[in-house]
Amino acid sequence: MRFYIYLFFTVLFFSLMNVSIKAEITINKLIFDDSKAYHLKMLDALPEAGKIEMGPKNAKHTIIEFFDYFCGYCKKMHPELISIVESREDLRVVFLQHPILNESSTVLAKMAIAATMQGKGFEFHHSLFSMEGSITNENVLDSIKESKLDNDQLSIDMNSDEVEKILKLSSFLAGGSGARGTPSIFINEIFSPGYLPPDRIENLLK
Repeated sequence: MRFYIYLFFTVLFFSLMNVSIKAEITINKLIFDDSKAYHLKMLDALPEAGKIEMGPKNAKHTIIEFFDYFCGYCKKMHPELISIVESREDLRVVFLQHPILNESSTVLAKMAIAATMQGKGFEFHHSLFSMEGSITNENVLDSIKESKLDNDQLSIDMNSDEVEKILKLSSFLAGGSGARGTPSIFINEIFSPGYLPPDRIENLLK
């Protein structure tokens, strides 16, 4: 197991070197620093633009969800996670892109990363998951307006090499963590592939 982790982090290290994006991480910290849990080191590997967060960064508890915007269970879980984090002061939720269902999933993931670069990542993310019915071009445009995004800048950023690299790294971390589908969730150090009901999440946070 230790050898597998070493191989994973070694590949991750060279991936970070190759994509040339800023992440507060070193190979020694990833492999040998036991002062921080794996799920937190995983977050350190991603630039800020790759993370959509709610709740205090120094919270005692952390939930990480790998998601896809076309995932029905991700949409079901979204208001439940929001309700849990709003009811507590000791919890943050971090949403990480893992677009695996179709090409449109990848497009929306890039848009969300670009929205985060404008400081509107959560607003756009929340709007997409809060819309009624299926995702269409029309209601995506509505979400852009609702989130008060600069549409021209959004188009430039979402097609940039930086966003492409961040998305690849996020998906790489998902796969390395065992996320074969969405949602896939960390409740602190406990990994769960698949949907978790609110009561189960609350029990794991105790």
